Amino acid sequence: MGYWLFVIITTGSIPLAGAMARERNRSSRRWLWVAVAVGPLAPLALLILGDAKRPAQAN
Repeated sequence: MGYWLFVIITTGSIPLAGAMARERNRSSRRWLWVAVAVGPLAPLALLILGDAKRPAQAN
């Protein structure tokens, strides 16, 4: 049960990180890959970092 809960939360964090990155003018593609690598820590990192000082380049 615990393993599947981890997989569901990790999988759910990937589109969440992409949407949060777009809202914060950060590269959504880069943050999608970060979410694949670190799972639910990526949205937390985006919350801590906040908005980008310079807008991200177009993907």
